[in-house]
Amino acid sequence: MSFTVISIGYAVPTQDFDAAVHSAFQSALNLRLRGEERLLTLLASSGGDLPQGIRLNTPKDFSFEEIQAGEAVRCRDGILHFETGSLAIQLNGARRWKCNLPALGFDPTNPSISAAWGFVWETLNERQWLTGSEIVAEDLFRLSESARPGISRRFGEAMRDLLHATQRYKVPNTSAVASLIGLGPGLTPSGDDLLVGYLAGLWCAVRDRSERTQFISSLGEMIIQLLHKTIDISRTYLYHAAHGQVSSHLANLAEAICRGGDPNYLHETAETALRVGHTSGMDSVSGLLVGLRAWEGNPLRK
Repeated sequence: MSFTVISIGYAVPTQDFDAAVHSAFQSALNLRLRGEERLLTLLASSGGDLPQGIRLNTPKDFSFEEIQAGEAVRCRDGILHFETGSLAIQLNGARRWKCNLPALGFDPTNPSISAAWGFVWETLNERQWLTGSEIVAEDLFRLSESARPGISRRFGEAMRDLLHATQRYKVPNTSAVASLIGLGPGLTPSGDDLLVGYLAGLWCAVRDRSERTQFISSLGEMIIQLLHKTIDISRTYLYHAAHGQVSSHLANLAEAICRGGDPNYLHETAETALRVGHTSGMDSVSGLLVGLRAWEGNPLRK
């Protein structure tokens, strides 16, 4: 089969490379580059753009699931070849995709922006309660004695430590971040998704403040040093989030909030971001909303 490419993430190599199939799902196929830890991801057309993604113009009923893990893949002269001949993909000429979160300049003093944040916060928490999610965003900031027991309390304690460190512009101790990485259920653990969203929110709120940029960079370096604690797919997402790059679903929602614009578009982008995976979308949006307001005080105070 041969497909045209809709978009290519900024992190996809522009030169020839060798890889092997890491894992296959219905709408995504992960490739491990030879000699590297991070992954590339082929995506069906219905998926969002990714920093490491190659989004294909696939039919609605297409699935990657029949492609076997371990299959060799080569990219030569801009054409991606699979060893069995199952796929051939022309990469040359495709649109390159990269988000720019710092340019959004989240401003919570703007009433329309604050209202947009509040709408998504309420939508998120209602969805989490209705689905019985392990993480409920508003619970993350309740006192420990009133929080739910077990893993939910661990999420809350770690996020409160991280938030307090952020507000003091003091990189948290390793244990505060390490306790989140790899924590919880999911193909990408919930703690990882929270961190991806949190980093995205912080990048949106930089607003040309050098101390904020320095804090995020230092936090990102710490996270990258701890990537061995989680699984391959999460490592890739966390690595790119540390550099200010996330999925288009999350970036589009961040932009919709920061622009405080059309309510219909805000609702549409929120729904798209929340529906990702089983809980990954809700977890990453939780982190995004907290990160956006991290330098403004307790996120529960709108």
